[in-house]
Amino acid sequence: MGSTIAFQVERPMRAIQLFDPPADAVYTIDTTAHLVDVPRRAILVYCKHRLLSPLISARNGAYLFDRDAIRALRRIEALRTICGDDLAGIRIILDLTKQLERLQSDLRRLSRTNWRPEPQNKSARKTQTNAPRTMKPKFNQRRRRI
Repeated sequence: MGSTIAFQVERPMRAIQLFDPPADAVYTIDTTAHLVDVPRRAILVYCKHRLLSPLISARNGAYLFDRDAIRALRRIEALRTICGDDLAGIRIILDLTKQLERLQSDLRRLSRTNWRPEPQNKSARKTQTNAPRTMKPKFNQRRRRI
C-alpha cells in the first residue's frame, strides 16, 4: 500500500495585540472594565486591597484610570489565573516585581554611566593588611595522661 506524506505549511503568526492606551489618556471605571474585560466590581475590589491605584476625579469623586493602571490591571488578571483569589499573594508578587524593575532600571543606568568601583590605592591596601586578623581558636596540643 502507498504511504502518504504530510507537509506542514508554515503560516505567519498573527497575534492579537492588546489595546495600548496613549500615555495621556484617562478612562472611567466603566471604560476601563470594558477595555480590560474585567467586571467593574472586581476593579473596585482591587482598589480596596490596594492592588490598583486609581486617579480620583476632583469634581465628582469618580475613579479614573490611566495607562499604567490598565497595564497593572492586566497584570493582576494574569496573576489571578495562577494564584486564584489570593489577593495578598498577588500583592506580594506585584511589590516584588516593582522592586525588581526598579533594580533593573538602576543597573541599566549604572551601566550607561560606565560605573566602575574605585581602585584601592596602596595606602588603603596597607591599612587593610595591617588590620587585626580574626583570632582562630587554638587547640591544646598536649594530651593529658590519666
